[in-house]
Amino acid sequence: MAEVNREKVITLITEVQKARKQLESYVSLPAEIVLGSPEKLNSVKYLFVIGIEACIDICQHISAKLFQEVPESCSSCFDVLNKKGVISQSLCERMAHLAQFRNVLVHLYWKVDDRRVLDHLTQIETLDEFTKVIANYLDLSR
Repeated sequence: MAEVNREKVITLITEVQKARKQLESYVSLPAEIVLGSPEKLNSVKYLFVIGIEACIDICQHISAKLFQEVPESCSSCFDVLNKKGVISQSLCERMAHLAQFRNVLVHLYWKVDDRRVLDHLTQIETLDEFTKVIANYLDLSR
């Protein structure tokens, strides 16, 4: 069994944390302010892509290295971690939803409902939860 590249996972967790922290700065802003500013709105979208993509990269790396599984899709990657007892069913479902949201942002960006993007700001805690569970599972504190 191959080993997880701890440095890679730590770097990706750091990227998630940085994106999440910046997303937090938009939570308290009135929706009209963000929706009225293409720069702010595009920043929110980009930060979601970065944070979610880093979580997907972590998931795919662990799935391949620890479990020798290659998920069929970005969202199904979280099913592997759930099936192996790494993350809970609830976290799996929330992360799969965020992965699907990321796909919309990346591949169907012209169809994105901007209010829906702002609604996802309520889910940024899920990114924190995922990185904490992964850090604990891999014992990255040592």
